[in-house]
Amino acid sequence: MHRLLVVLAALAALCLADLAHAQSKRTVYGVIRCQSPGSQFSSCPADTRDGVHLVRDFSGRCRLGISWGYSRDRIWVKDGCDAEFRVGSAGSGYGYGYGYQGGGIAVCESRDFRREFCSVDTRGGVELVNQISQSPCVHGRTWWTDARGIHVSNGCAGEFAVGGGGGGGGGGVGGGYRPPVGGELVRCESADFRHRRCQVGPLQEARLVRQSSQSRCIEGRTWGWDRDGIWVDQGCAGQFEVYRGGRAGHGPGPGAPGYGTEGYVRCESEDFRRRHCSIGPARDVVLVRQVSQTRCIEGRTWGWNRDVIWVDGGCAGEFELR
Repeated sequence: MHRLLVVLAALAALCLADLAHAQSKRTVYGVIRCQSPGSQFSSCPADTRDGVHLVRDFSGRCRLGISWGYSRDRIWVKDGCDAEFRVGSAGSGYGYGYGYQGGGIAVCESRDFRREFCSVDTRGGVELVNQISQSPCVHGRTWWTDARGIHVSNGCAGEFAVGGGGGGGGGGVGGGYRPPVGGELVRCESADFRHRRCQVGPLQEARLVRQSSQSRCIEGRTWGWDRDGIWVDQGCAGQFEVYRGGRAGHGPGPGAPGYGTEGYVRCESEDFRRRHCSIGPARDVVLVRQVSQTRCIEGRTWGWNRDVIWVDGGCAGEFELR
């Protein structure tokens, strides 16, 4: 019995030592080492509010917005990035910190893939200078500006230069995002939490502009659109801006067999049938937006090879070619 107690006490001491060591790695001098084992995506808890600075790149593969970035409470790495980061210290030209606004830079994040708004003065233009999210920041699609500030969605997070004339990423009120001409407002409501379709097609584009329900409207989960109209479910209700003509800057659109622009392709399984969308040679394909109610699951309802994306079972989505 005495020996058992000694062993348990030793194990407890070892666990406490490991915990203290793990905590010290997060707190001593604000330095954190974060690694991408096997080139896989990984993240490390961190308080990034006061900035993130890459101190030492052990791998030579760490590039902001490509193989590393940060959000409100963590640093993420992938593609083999292995580096030490100092938190609480903004880097030179990057790593300003979550929610930072000052010195002509604003950090804005779409947390949990929700649409977020960051109030800034956009009269002098807005330019995306650093993407800090794994999800792509595409001007006019996952981020845009209006007279009130910056809007981000679909997981985009970035560092934006404010007041610099808007060169390179889209300006503010004078040179920024403009919705496609001919947009109409349509209300669609999931009464009694039931699935409902609002026939307004043929559509080229639809986006939620105002949620009017207590239930959250999440694109691809509780609302979406296809050629024939908008669908809502699980209590989602809102006003949607729909476009029957050209898209003018909203990214990929429907086509036959696939429509692509700026490295994006939309592919849709109509009537739950398998469909192939030609893409040409690609190193990687990533689903960036599901627009169907049916879930798009890689290997089950969508996939790809060197030249083709396939979708099945009702999956419809927009895919990034890398």
